Amino acid sequence: MTAAVAELSLLPPGPLDEWLPARLESILAAATARVVLIDAAGAPPDAALSAACLRSLLLFELPVVFAFEGALAGGLAEIALAADIRVCSESASLRGPLASSARVRTLADEATSLALFLGREVLGADALLAAGLVSSLVPAGQSLAEGRRVAAVIASRGPIATRLGKEAIWRGLPQPIDQALRFETDLTLLLQTTKDRAEGVRAFLEKRAPIFTGE
Repeated sequence: MTAAVAELSLLPPGPLDEWLPARLESILAAATARVVLIDAAGAPPDAALSAACLRSLLLFELPVVFAFEGALAGGLAEIALAADIRVCSESASLRGPLASSARVRTLADEATSLALFLGREVLGADALLAAGLVSSLVPAGQSLAEGRRVAAVIASRGPIATRLGKEAIWRGLPQPIDQALRFETDLTLLLQTTKDRAEGVRAFLEKRAPIFTGE
């Protein structure tokens, strides 16, 4: 895995609340990663998650890709839903209960959101794909490989653009459409002032791959 993709395994060195926020902070402090890939393999099925820990992931600046197989419930399901992109295998499923339904309500219909929030039914891989809660559905054993592929594509893009794109999506979704479009325009204008934007234009004119520096 390249330095541009920080791969984070949920195979725990201890309770998630003790190490996950600190690990996310260390990734930002290192200033080398452009995207985070979370691998849920080996995570304990009964992992507890505090509101503060979940908030650290929801507000994380970098794009987050979450790859999982098998059944995730409770706190692990919340971590999955707090990511920006989810990929899973055909054997995967999610089940609540969730501490909050805010994120899932922006992604899925009311019936699906309620089912997850209350934890009254298991949503299998096909249902998750149909509801738009996962982006890719792959054969068993291939979720991490697919997550790495998706993360690598994101990491190849301009890092400022991907951060602002994430902000535009998550802040814009709850807003009325006119306000969301105005917010997106403001971020686009900000992006036009960056060196990466100029590099992208030059690379296009010179018919070569751009070299983005995050400036």
